[in-house]
Amino acid sequence: MSQLREFGLLIIVILLGFGLRIHDLQAVPLRGDEAFSVLYWADTPFSTSLTEIAHGEPHTPLVYAVGRLWNFVVGGIDSVFALRYLSVLGNSIGIAAMFALGWRLSQSRSCALLAALMWSLHPFEIWHSQEFRNYAYWGGLSVTSLWLGLRLVDRPRRADWTLYAFIGGFVALTIYTESFTTIALACFALVARWRDWRFLRRILFIQSAMAVLLIAGLLLLQVQQGFIDYYPGLVQPFAIPDYLDRFVPVLTLGSTIPLDQSAVGRVLSIVCALFGIVLYRQSSRQFRFVMLTGLLPLILLGIASQRYDLFHPRYVLSAVPAFILVLVLGSDHIVSYIQQYANASGWLLSIFLLLPWFALAFMTLNAHFNDPAFRKAPAWDELGAFLNPRVAKDDLVIQLAVDPAFGYYYNGAARDIGLPAKPNQEVSEIASLLSIYSRDFESIYVVAKEQAGWPNAGVVEKWMRDNMQEVLRTETSGLPIRQYMSWTVPQEERVELARFDDKVALLDAEECPALLPTGEFLLRLHWKALMHTGNSMKTFVHVYGAYNTSTGNTLWTQDDQYPQNGRLDSTAWALDAVFRDIYYLPAQNLADGRYEIRVGWYDPSSGRRLGLPDGGDSFALCSVEIGRAD
Repeated sequence: MSQLREFGLLIIVILLGFGLRIHDLQAVPLRGDEAFSVLYWADTPFSTSLTEIAHGEPHTPLVYAVGRLWNFVVGGIDSVFALRYLSVLGNSIGIAAMFALGWRLSQSRSCALLAALMWSLHPFEIWHSQEFRNYAYWGGLSVTSLWLGLRLVDRPRRADWTLYAFIGGFVALTIYTESFTTIALACFALVARWRDWRFLRRILFIQSAMAVLLIAGLLLLQVQQGFIDYYPGLVQPFAIPDYLDRFVPVLTLGSTIPLDQSAVGRVLSIVCALFGIVLYRQSSRQFRFVMLTGLLPLILLGIASQRYDLFHPRYVLSAVPAFILVLVLGSDHIVSYIQQYANASGWLLSIFLLLPWFALAFMTLNAHFNDPAFRKAPAWDELGAFLNPRVAKDDLVIQLAVDPAFGYYYNGAARDIGLPAKPNQEVSEIASLLSIYSRDFESIYVVAKEQAGWPNAGVVEKWMRDNMQEVLRTETSGLPIRQYMSWTVPQEERVELARFDDKVALLDAEECPALLPTGEFLLRLHWKALMHTGNSMKTFVHVYGAYNTSTGNTLWTQDDQYPQNGRLDSTAWALDAVFRDIYYLPAQNLADGRYEIRVGWYDPSSGRRLGLPDGGDSFALCSVEIGRAD
């Protein structure tokens, strides 16, 4: 393979990886942690982040500086695409670095190109490259630091020392768990050059300086504020089987594998072990490097997880190069063995051996981009778009998920809060707050879903159902939206639109509504009880249009119900009292055209309708148009 062709192919691989990382970059809304980074890293002054935010989360000072700097580069936080572009660029650096690292270990440019290709297609790297967090650029710069460290071990030069100190130091200060990979590289250097004390003193001095800076940040931000003492860790606790069931498949492929992840993980573990044996037999240098940089970070994370619940593959993202290299280098040695007995292209043989990985990678990427089951975040953007023009300053929005992503997309006039605010918030405290809010606000929106497993889950919704009237029920792509108002309708001047046999009057009604996200029309009507009726009456709301072959007349959809779904009875309701009723009219099956909405009352036992003064038996509320009428 000529050098020009090799680098031409490398450019193609880099462009491929860049394209995958930028593909549909803003299609999925921000997820919770990502939104937190946007709001409190990028959109908060650096000094405020360090004094008010950093002491309450386990991140280094550098991530706040990088986030704030990127805000100035892209000119604000309005563009999700621009925010995530930082991760795209930072992780794409890893493609070229992976090529250099693979070549440094194998002295084979075709082997190095294969390693770069696997990085460019790696679903876990792409997953993180499409969010505004520090993981993606950490991964890209970490593999760069590994390559520079390996260059030092092979042939230390002045420029290499400077580059490693700068890049390695930056990466070490990007996330606390990068120290695990730094320790692994130090162990490799000790084994490879254990006689060269001048070299070892120098590299250990640089790494010690990195450690001092990292520990200083930890002491000033998290330890001094007591955060480390009470921080429990927010992911899974340590479990040895997870090394095989979660870490191996995720670090080798990603978290969106559309198969049984545990089964895939155990098969991949066997494959990696076999390829590791090949490395052990063929190249002790390759074996030591891959084993130390691949396994030691996992072991050290497991030790740290004895104290904190940190046992998640993303905290050892820097181990991904080792999982790629064990497959690439192992296949390279197997191909060399095969070529002793068969005259075949080594490149094609390597591709053939790794074909299962490529097949699984494409399946995993397809699931990431196209399978709703693996959607990264709820539709916070759709929820915000629905609420922003709808809510008023006298309303309150209660967000059950307590997710920062909601705050990025929501900018409506109503105040918003998270409730329950924490998993151990007392039920009595929640109920007391809701009682106050029900008096202070005209209506209360309850949106999203509560955190799974919280002991106080369901408390807010139960209280609202028991104490207030639900006047809106819909959802946006799976995010529930409920609106509640007091059962007591405010006493105010209302226009009487129609009177039905002097039994009940229709008062002012809202304008004809737009479709809800669920494909329904919502009507809120106010009625005034005038007289008691002999039988319990029902109200109906009918939608009429052109001739409907399904019904044999012009009726297309309807909602019939007793007053307030049976809460009131026309035989005994309070006279002269005004009450509110809610109607949902399914419109999913309505053909394009103009429709008229009519309302009335009838006796369900006889079918007789109450009449209007003009002799009619239903009142025309309004007309709506679906699509474009011919």
